[in-house]
Amino acid sequence: MRRRIRNLYRRFNLEDWAHCYQLLDPRLREKNRIDPADNAQSLAAFRSAYGKVDIWHIRLSLHARPGENKKDGRPFAYAYIFWQDDRKALHVFRERWVLDGGRWYTRVVGLVAQQTTAK
Repeated sequence: MRRRIRNLYRRFNLEDWAHCYQLLDPRLREKNRIDPADNAQSLAAFRSAYGKVDIWHIRLSLHARPGENKKDGRPFAYAYIFWQDDRKALHVFRERWVLDGGRWYTRVVGLVAQQTTAK
């Protein structure tokens, strides 16, 4: 799973939005519930705001027992991704990943840059 997460952010850093879209949960992608263009636009805006995601550490919290979630019985994990941006600021993502068909997929649809408010 760590390899899958690193692959997602390697592709993000290369601005390969189509590949990032393929790493989204298939249930979110089915029937075009998530528009690839909107997802790409969100990722591009985040990349523009923060630059590359330089992963320092990944911590996983696995929930392998199907049925813990009544809406979705697939095994899942929370990934805590500690990363640094182009300005050398440290950040943490908390992402939900699901196991579907023997592969891990992210449930995070797009990324949103933090908006600062003027004082």
